[in-house]
Amino acid sequence: MKRRNPGRSFARFTFGLIVSLLVLAFPLSAMAHSGEESYVYFQVFDDGLEGRVEFPVQDLNEVLGLNIPQDEEAALAATAQNLELIQQYAADHLALGLDDALDWTLVFDGYSVVPAGNGTYSVVNFVVAEDFDQVPREFVTFYNGIIEAKPERAALLLIETDWQSGTFRNEANHLLRYTASNTTQTVSLDETSWFRGFAAVVGLGMEHIQIGTDHILFILALVLPAVLIWVRSRGWAPAPSFGSSLWRVVKIATSFTIAHTITLTLGGLGIVEFSPRLVESVIAISIALAAAHNLRPIAFNREWLIAFVFGLFHGFGFAGLLAELGLDRSNRIVSLLGFNIGIEIGQIAIILLLFPALFIMRRTRYYLGLMRIGSIALIAISLGWLLDRAFDIDIGVDQVLLRFFLWPRPLLIVGIGTLIAVGLYYYERSRDRLIPIEPDGEPPPQEDKELVESERP
Repeated sequence: MKRRNPGRSFARFTFGLIVSLLVLAFPLSAMAHSGEESYVYFQVFDDGLEGRVEFPVQDLNEVLGLNIPQDEEAALAATAQNLELIQQYAADHLALGLDDALDWTLVFDGYSVVPAGNGTYSVVNFVVAEDFDQVPREFVTFYNGIIEAKPERAALLLIETDWQSGTFRNEANHLLRYTASNTTQTVSLDETSWFRGFAAVVGLGMEHIQIGTDHILFILALVLPAVLIWVRSRGWAPAPSFGSSLWRVVKIATSFTIAHTITLTLGGLGIVEFSPRLVESVIAISIALAAAHNLRPIAFNREWLIAFVFGLFHGFGFAGLLAELGLDRSNRIVSLLGFNIGIEIGQIAIILLLFPALFIMRRTRYYLGLMRIGSIALIAISLGWLLDRAFDIDIGVDQVLLRFFLWPRPLLIVGIGTLIAVGLYYYERSRDRLIPIEPDGEPPPQEDKELVESERP
């Protein structure tokens, strides 16, 4: 009977898994601003209702006789210059209330611009200045901005944030559409569901790890040496077993989890706060120090301690994101729990994706060189971030990384890397050039050591 080749079967399984993940990873395209519609966004919190109105610059110029350019930077300056006029126009054409009286007080404060493929938008923010015992799940709206002067135009109302319905950062799915013949409409929000809100917050935590390049690189810097042991006589060497390597990774991940859970909770509850500039700068430093440890370990088998110390600052970074999303204003404790769970799921997913390739490749002569090159690259990236975050010197690090970390490109890179690792392993094994493993970090007997050195190219 013909024997199956386990190496070939593993390679086929890995390839099939990667292809399946790539198929599932590509997201559906989101709706972009058309340039021919204005937009009304709402953020629904436990303690209030906020929103913004986005006007196409071209239409706003025609209606108000302005000359706001399409260039983003110039449009921002022109919007600021004409802010009072634009805010008054928005106030005259937007009204809210529990009934047709539409008597809620709107206070306009803040502005920005939004670049779009078909034209820039001028944006004004507003707050509903009403004391709600509980924000109504149904209310009446009136909007005829731009539409009044240009009946061929339309406007869309979107619920951007609503914890109770599990809605966060929604910029694609509109709830209502205003036209010249239909300017008064009722907003009916979805029924409240604790589970939907909690599940959505978990998803946000997972998403943040997916797009949080600095957190991904910090984890990578700590995991790179987890498949190795340090031998005083010869430096890094392959770890003796899968179990010992996995245990080191578990210690690193657990320590990082405990640390950022502590500070995420303290920061999310507003008990302890640090300057965002300081937090982001220390996160950049953490990557450099973790990567430098890979070049010359100063605390071998203490990577968990590095993860814990700097994980405290990563937790404050997560807390800052909570505030940006408004999660600190709705079901705060549950939001902290769900967001943290999402972060852990994302973190575990990254480790599970990276670890097999690292473990397979650890016994090849290529791994140490690649780890050193990767660590030096991580140091350079982190120093670039430090200049940007601490001193406002932008050298384009984020623009370069975006080429590699725009989802799902990381999955493709990891998939290709795993296939290469499998190929190199079997190539080296076929030529009997795999580096011997050494138990417990002790140097091998003299005759074995000489054999290892003689086998090195």
